[in-house]
Amino acid sequence: MKNTELYQNGRNLGLISLAKFLSGFASYIYDIGVVIYLFQETESVTVIGGFFVAQLLPAFLILVIGGIIDKYNKKVLMIISNIVKAVLMACLLINRDIWCIYAVTFGMNLILEFEGSTISALIANVFAKGHLFKAASVINFVDSFSMIAAPLCASVLALYFRVDINLVLSCALYMVTAFSYGFITFIHVPQDSYIDGDKKLKVYMNLVRNKRILGTVFFWNIFMFCIGLASPLEVSMIEEKLQMPSQWYGIGNAVEGMGMLVASAFVLGKIRKLRPSTVIVLGLICAAMSQIVIGISGNIWVYFLGAVLGGITATFCPLGFKTEIQMEAEPESVGRTFAVSRFFILLSRMGGSLIVGQMLKLWNIRMLYLGIAGILIAAAAGYGRYICCLLYT
Repeated sequence: MKNTELYQNGRNLGLISLAKFLSGFASYIYDIGVVIYLFQETESVTVIGGFFVAQLLPAFLILVIGGIIDKYNKKVLMIISNIVKAVLMACLLINRDIWCIYAVTFGMNLILEFEGSTISALIANVFAKGHLFKAASVINFVDSFSMIAAPLCASVLALYFRVDINLVLSCALYMVTAFSYGFITFIHVPQDSYIDGDKKLKVYMNLVRNKRILGTVFFWNIFMFCIGLASPLEVSMIEEKLQMPSQWYGIGNAVEGMGMLVASAFVLGKIRKLRPSTVIVLGLICAAMSQIVIGISGNIWVYFLGAVLGGITATFCPLGFKTEIQMEAEPESVGRTFAVSRFFILLSRMGGSLIVGQMLKLWNIRMLYLGIAGILIAAAAGYGRYICCLLYT
């Protein structure tokens, strides 16, 4: 029986890792290809900011999906969502004006946010709590390869092909991802966990009373606000300050993927000595260092150093925040917990993306990067102190 469970655990881990890699590869191919396409067509930071806002608008709908995730079979939900993403890619092949790109991006990211909460709930259902951090670390390690391969692929495609090839490739990968999810089996809990109406209020009240989850979500919001500020600046920094073609944006993302890979390997090697809260603090510190290095960079190679630090951040912070919540939330309400959490962090990131264009009118882009770093350093210190207070009270 134990051998069978170990086999199923390993099989599920392999399938989820493969599906996450393929889906991540497809998403990066789309995102980077479209950002390069929009900048080449418009040369406007505001238009790029609009793209990122379109990614974040699903926050207004994200609250309603928690009940869906907890009620229905999470494996089936992941299959359906990847098929819908493939259909959206096919739609964009027909019409690629800016507003259509915004509309498809909105739909894509509504699904991606739905998937983000669903996959977190799926992992919590497939693996025991004691194995969650290790399973999430392995999945993150494999997924980080997509962050290296996809941006490089997108940059090469942008040099030699129209954006259509990105859309066709993404469409095919989403279909393969949907197929992969079909083979996952559940071990530890029933496939469906439905909470009746009388218990829903109690679930949300329990979330509010859980200081560990509340603190984690609060500092996750600060982190995502900073990401919202920084994301639209990258192409402009490369083109205007470093005097490099916009295709280097994709290469910079690939370098960031290398940082993700290094960070994932580090977490796997130190898995028994690290707590999720420690990983969060390290991630916030790396995020601040990344913004400082990018802000002072005078050439593309220094920028790449900042990108590596950004990749380390992109592993540490999401892994730490998500695992901390997974370990604290009740199994029957994981979907709702993540839906509520992501609702607020998406609003924070959207707020950053909305105001960054106006902030550029007041401050130099380099000063803006340094200001973001200051916020992140304060967040790292504040979160560390908050966790210490919880441990000793």
